[in-house]
Amino acid sequence: MDSVKVKVGNLELDVAGKVTLDKEYTVVNVPDADEYKGFPPSWEFVKSHMLTWRPYFKGKIMEVGEDRIPILGDFILNLTEEMHDFLLAIYDTFKAGRPSIETNISTVITEQLNEVERKLGRSLTSDERTEMYVRYGVEAAILRDIGVIN
Repeated sequence: MDSVKVKVGNLELDVAGKVTLDKEYTVVNVPDADEYKGFPPSWEFVKSHMLTWRPYFKGKIMEVGEDRIPILGDFILNLTEEMHDFLLAIYDTFKAGRPSIETNISTVITEQLNEVERKLGRSLTSDERTEMYVRYGVEAAILRDIGVIN
């Protein structure tokens, strides 16, 4: 049976179910860079504005116990752990924090790469670093296309 899809921003996302918190939300599965086929519509924008783009966080973060749940309108965004951490880093940097004028999406991606190295206990090779940088760029484009950042 085909899964139910709903349009969120510019992308069609699979519906995972419904959850009631402060109200009823539709849970949608947001694809990561591996699951998304090709490049998302915002890829060219992200690629060409990597050093100047300061994303505006348009969703909200709901705290439920220890969890920080990303919400956009009536949708709960079901993200991979990596993408969830990335979105929270964007939120913490640009919405909750007061970043310097030099801070941009590339700064956040570099911090994510440093965190990956810390978890691995080793430095990434230049090829691994480039591959991961592009991966985070694609994920930023996906997040922009669904409208949680712009």
